[in-house]
Amino acid sequence: MEMRERMKKILFIDDSESFRFLLKEELSEEGYKVVTANSNEEVLSKYREFTPDLIILELRQKNVKEESFEQLKKQYPNIPWVGYSTFNQCPEEFKKWVHFYLQKSWETERLKGLIRNV
Repeated sequence: MEMRERMKKILFIDDSESFRFLLKEELSEEGYKVVTANSNEEVLSKYREFTPDLIILELRQKNVKEESFEQLKKQYPNIPWVGYSTFNQCPEEFKKWVHFYLQKSWETERLKGLIRNV
């Protein structure tokens, strides 16, 4: 069974409207249901009833608070997290929050490949 058949819902958190739009379009074309949010806090306030199969998180969000990561991890304890940012490598302080890391790019093929193989 292909991962696409099992994994249908993705939550993408990024404060960049253009990246939210791009990934929602690209991943929707692949058959995924994509919900986007501009911050961890927006997820906590708006999407309490949504249970994704995967979370993609921009690590360089403005004003990120560790408490919001902790709340999200409690809300979604068994869901894989992908860190997605402009850092060359995942910074040490974020490794406890994410299971996978990819450098952010307008080219989405690597991300699509990771999603298929999670």
